Amino acid sequence: MASALFLLILLLTGCSGDAVVFAPTPPPPDLSPLPYAHPSGAFTVIAPRNWALYETNAPTLAATAFSRPGETDPVLLVAVVNLGATLGDDAFGALLDRWQTQLRPDVTRYVEVSRQAMGDGSWRLTGARALPGGGAEPLNTFIQRSGERLALIEVVMPAAAGEQAQMQQIINSFIINPAAPLEASGVEALANARPASIGIIHSYAWSTADGVFFITGEVANFGGTTLVDLPVRAVLMSADGGVLAGAEDVAMGYGILPGGFAPFSLRFGQGQPPGSVRFDVQVGGSETAPDARALVSEAQFRTEDTSGFDALGRFVVSGQIEHIGDTVAASPRVVVTVFDAAQNVIAAGFAEVGVAQIAPGERARYEVAIPELGGEPATFSVMVQGVSR
Repeated sequence: MASALFLLILLLTGCSGDAVVFAPTPPPPDLSPLPYAHPSGAFTVIAPRNWALYETNAPTLAATAFSRPGETDPVLLVAVVNLGATLGDDAFGALLDRWQTQLRPDVTRYVEVSRQAMGDGSWRLTGARALPGGGAEPLNTFIQRSGERLALIEVVMPAAAGEQAQMQQIINSFIINPAAPLEASGVEALANARPASIGIIHSYAWSTADGVFFITGEVANFGGTTLVDLPVRAVLMSADGGVLAGAEDVAMGYGILPGGFAPFSLRFGQGQPPGSVRFDVQVGGSETAPDARALVSEAQFRTEDTSGFDALGRFVVSGQIEHIGDTVAASPRVVVTVFDAAQNVIAAGFAEVGVAQIAPGERARYEVAIPELGGEPATFSVMVQGVSR
């Protein structure tokens, strides 16, 4: 898989893990619109040829996210699924309600303002999505049925009149191809339309009583390839964009399987510099190594876990590992991610199990001690991995 760099711009006063930044290539001399066809053939749309894009081409989902050159977030998301049946008006209305109130990925940050039936049979749902640090961005969501196909178009509405007109032209150029192969699924599949193959979720910024500043969170692998040694970097920035401090590490664990997660913890030992008002997080890069080693994944282990604070005030997670797979795991490692009640990652840590290897059917004890927390622990997750031998 080609390496990619995703930049997340998050304010120190509040953090969100589902915004990504594309790295568009320099615009070519010809900036005219270009007909775009999704690789599955499920839809076409005419968009500026210098816009960056990220494609999802799964058996049950065809989706593409677009961003303008130099901008930090996708401004257009187009997705199509096959419901396997046509919907009547009542069923379609219920589907709209369910998407808006339960299924959309930003449901906790989104407020619907109005709905309007359009002349082409689609519905336009206007609303706003809260931004980290305050404020909101206006969104137009178009949902259209065409036979058994269901299409979603989501637009971050620009302020400039010229850009609004451009976006309207793009939306009006959208065409569904009902003959393209898409396996039947539910509307839930639309929630898997993502703007990148790597994302940051549950991120959080916090300081210890001694003034040490942390940025913690999880890296999510939305792609189809296992990633190992995934670098994560962060810089603290002033209001004018100046870099005041930086930290770098890798996502914890041996690798992140497709659909999997791994925590990170970036520590600024000197604390938050005066004047820093935001931070930028970079995930991946040219050194990203897909499938560089054979992993014995977390699915091959079962754990029994307990947690509590020790005499030193550390949050300790300990227990027993049982190998339920069929591959000998060398250098087994345990990764613990700690969440608060709002599902922010408030700490993460890992430890080697202490045995050279663990064979199928064998058990081993483990303990992970985390000295610093960014809040009150509510839940934690335990991931065990090893290297196949």
